[in-house]
Amino acid sequence: MTGIDTSPEPPPWRASRVSYADVRRVQDALSCPEPMAWILVRRGLSDPAAAREFLAADGDLSDPEAIEGVGAAATRLIEAIRRGERIAIHGDYDCDGVCSTAILAGALRARGADVVTFLPSRFTDGYGVSEATVERLADEGARVITCVDCGTSSVEALTRAHELGMDVVVIDHHLAGGARPPGILANPALGRGMEALPAAAGVVFDVTRVIAREMDGDLLSPAAEAGVDLAGLATVADSMPLIGDNRRLVHRAMTAIRRGERPGIVALCGVGGSNHRAITPRGLSFTLAPAINAAGRLGDAGRALDLLLATDEREARALAEELWALNKKRRDVEREVTAQAIAIVEAEPADRRDAPITLVSGEGWHEGVVGIVASRLVDRFSRPAIVLSVSGDEAKGSGRSMPGVDLHAIVGDADAVLTRWGGHSGAVGVSLGTSDIGTFRGELEQAAAGRRADITRARTRVVDAVAGGPDLTLATAEALEALAPFGRGNPEPRVVIPGCAITGISRVGDGRHLKARLAAGGVMAPAIGFSMGNRAPALQEEGEEARYDAIARLEVERWQDTVGARVTLEALERLPAGPEVPGVCATPCDATCADRVNADTIRAMVDAPFAAAGDSDGAPQPSAVFDRRGEGRALPLIVSLAGADGGVVAVVSDVPRRRGTLESVLAPGRLGVEVAVLGGERCDATAMRARLALARGGPLLGMLDYRALAQVDLPPDVHVVLVDPPLSEADVASLRGAAGGRAVHLAWGEEEARHALRIAEDDLGVRGTARALWPALQADDGHHTWGAPLAQMLAGDGAVCRSPRAAAIALAALRDAGLIAVDGSGISVVPEAARADLEATATGVHAAALLDQARMLAGRAATLDPFAAPSRAAGALS
Repeated sequence: MTGIDTSPEPPPWRASRVSYADVRRVQDALSCPEPMAWILVRRGLSDPAAAREFLAADGDLSDPEAIEGVGAAATRLIEAIRRGERIAIHGDYDCDGVCSTAILAGALRARGADVVTFLPSRFTDGYGVSEATVERLADEGARVITCVDCGTSSVEALTRAHELGMDVVVIDHHLAGGARPPGILANPALGRGMEALPAAAGVVFDVTRVIAREMDGDLLSPAAEAGVDLAGLATVADSMPLIGDNRRLVHRAMTAIRRGERPGIVALCGVGGSNHRAITPRGLSFTLAPAINAAGRLGDAGRALDLLLATDEREARALAEELWALNKKRRDVEREVTAQAIAIVEAEPADRRDAPITLVSGEGWHEGVVGIVASRLVDRFSRPAIVLSVSGDEAKGSGRSMPGVDLHAIVGDADAVLTRWGGHSGAVGVSLGTSDIGTFRGELEQAAAGRRADITRARTRVVDAVAGGPDLTLATAEALEALAPFGRGNPEPRVVIPGCAITGISRVGDGRHLKARLAAGGVMAPAIGFSMGNRAPALQEEGEEARYDAIARLEVERWQDTVGARVTLEALERLPAGPEVPGVCATPCDATCADRVNADTIRAMVDAPFAAAGDSDGAPQPSAVFDRRGEGRALPLIVSLAGADGGVVAVVSDVPRRRGTLESVLAPGRLGVEVAVLGGERCDATAMRARLALARGGPLLGMLDYRALAQVDLPPDVHVVLVDPPLSEADVASLRGAAGGRAVHLAWGEEEARHALRIAEDDLGVRGTARALWPALQADDGHHTWGAPLAQMLAGDGAVCRSPRAAAIALAALRDAGLIAVDGSGISVVPEAARADLEATATGVHAAALLDQARMLAGRAATLDPFAAPSRAAGALS
C-alpha cells in the first residue's frame, strides 16, 4: 500500500507566466480578440509572423524521406509492383491501423500491385503480428509482408517471415525496447529530431508520397496525395500532437473530406448526422473515428476497411449504417462497464481510493471498450487508470494517463508479471494471468508513487486564457476556431471565467448534463456541462451568491440554420480555492488589527488632515497606459495580469471595502503568484512594506489604495490596474509617483466611480464622522490620553475600522470649532463649549471643497486622464 496522499491540494487551474507586451504585440498585429492573443503566446507563438504561419496551417509538408526507412520501404514496394510480387499488408484493428492499411492498399492497387490485406481480431489474434498469421500469408504466396501500425516489437513472428522467404517492411510509430525485427523499418519513434510524432498512417502516407514521386508522371497517374484524408483522420484518432506536419496534414485531410471524394467517409458522416462539407476536427474525433474503431472493438475491423475502400455509394451507405449501429452498441457497453468500474473503485478502502493510480478488473468486460473506460476513470478520479477484462485465467486491458504523466514508464517499472504489453506515454495495453492481478497492482502503485508529483501537477488544469463575460461572444468563438485542428499538442483552448455566478440551473439529457447560465461582467452566457448533471443539486443549494471559476471551452454551436457561441464547461470551482499564499493579512480590517496605524500617526494627521498633493512634475511616465474603462473586465483583467510579468497591483479607493474581492473572488492561491499583499491608509507603513518585501522579485498580487501608493515602492515589472478612479489631486500625485515605467490599466466603470465617490463622502463628511465620535469623546470625563485605547476608540467598533483620515478631519473640525482641545498629551472635550457649525470651520470648508472636486472627477471619470499635466489632471482647488 502507498498510504493516503497528504500532499497539499493543488490549485484547480494554472496558466503559464508570459510577457504582456508579447500578448499586446500579437493582438495588435493579428487584430484578434485578447483571449486568442494570450492563447497564442502561451503556446509559444509570441512572434506575430510565427503566429500567422501557425494559423494558416496550409504550409508545405516536410520531405517524406526525412523519416529514416521511408525511402527504403518505398523502393522495396516499387520493386514488388514492377516484379508482380504479392504484397501482404498486415494492419491493426484500431482507426490508425485500418486507415494505414487502406492508404497503402489503395496506393499500391492504383499502381497495379497484387495486394492482400489482413487485420487481426482483437479477440482471437490480439495486438501485433503472430507466427501463425505469417505462415498463412506465406502459404498464400506473399513475397513482401508490410506491417503498418504494428510490427516493431514482433521480432519472433517477423524473423519467421524472413525464414519463409518474405521480405519484411515495417511502417510503425510505436515505442519498443530490445531487439528489432529483420528487414526495413520506418518508425520515427525510434529516431530523433521529429517535431511531432506522426500516426502510423502519417508514415504510411509518406511512403505513398515517395512511391508517387518515383512512379508517376503523366496525367493518368493516381493523385499524389490520395489517402491524405485518412492520414489526417488517423492522426486525430490516435491523439498525435497536432503541431508541425501533423497540423498541416489534418488541415489537408479536412479539405479533402469536404470535397467528398471518398464514398465511405461521406456515408459515415451522413449516418452520423453531420455534413461532410462542414467537417471539423471535432467531427473527426467524435463522429468518424469512434465508428471506425467500433468495428475492431466489437466486431470485425475488416468491415471498416471495406468502408474506407468502397467505391460504390450504395455499398458504402450499407457499411456505414452497419458501423454506426456497432458504435451505438459500443457506447451502451461502454456506459455499463464504466458504471461498474466506478462503483468498484468507490467501494474500495480509503487507502486504495487514494492510490496514485487506478487498477480495476471485471469478469466478462468487453475488451473493446476497456481503453475508453480507462479514459473515463482518469477524468473521474484524476489519476492514471488501467482497466482489465478478465476471461478465465487471462486478463487483458488498456491504460490511459494524464498530461505529463508517463504511463509507459510506470508500467515499465511494474512489468514483472506481464506476459505482453506495449504503448506510449499516454496509453498502454497489457496482458497477464488473472492470478497475477494483485501482484501487478502492488508493483504498479509503488511505481506510480514515485511519480506522485507529476500526478499532482497533472490534476491542475492548464488554462490558456482568462475570459470575462464580454468575451463570451460568437466573434471570439469563431476567432478561436482558427486555432484548429485541435488534439494532442494543440488542445482545444481552455479558458477560465473567474468569479462568475451560476443561475438558471437545470439538468438535461436524461439528467446526465448540466445546463446553466454564467453571470460575469454584466453578461449572461448560456453554458452546458456534459456529464455534469450530478452537480445541479449542490449548485442550486449554494445559491446565486456563490462565486465560481468556470473552466470551459468557448465553441461555435451550429444547429440547422442557427449559429451561436456556446460555453462548454469542464469544471466549476467554488471560490475561494487554491493553496494559501504568504502576505495576506490574517486579521480583518477592524480595531483588532495589530498592524493598523497607531495613535501617534493620527495625532500628526490632526494637524495636517488633508494629504498634500506631491510634486509629480518630474515623475517618469508609465511604460504604457491601456484604457479599459467601461468594459466590465476589471476582474478578468486582474486575473489575467496575475499571470504576466511580475504580477499585478489593483489600486482601489478603500482596501477594507474591496479586500473581500481579493480573498474570495480573486483567491490568490490559484493565480500563480508567490505573495498576496493588502495595504491601505489604515495600515502601518512599516508592516505594509514588510509584506511587499516577501515577494523578493517573484510575482505578486496586491491591492493598495491611492494613499498607500505614496508609502511603498512597487516592483519594477508589476502591472498597475486602477479599479476605482482617483478623485483628488493627492490621489493623482500618488499614482503618478508610483506608476513610472510600469504598465497602467484604467479599468473602472460607472459603478466603480460611484463607489469611489461614496468613500470620499464618508471620509470628507465632517458632520457624520464627528457625530459618531462625539459620545465616545465625552466619556471618561472627556479626556483621552494618546495611546492604544484612544486609537481603538477612534477606529470604532464596526466591521471595518474608521478611516484615519476621516477621524483626523473630524477631530480637526471639532478643534477648529472650539469643542475639543488637542495637544501632546491627548484629546480633551472643552466644557460648556457653544454649539458650532463644523462645516463652517476652516477644516469643514476645505473638506467640502475636496468633496466637490471628488464629485466633479467622478462625473467625468469616463474621460479622466490622470497622466496629463499634474495641474490639469485633477483640476485645481478653488
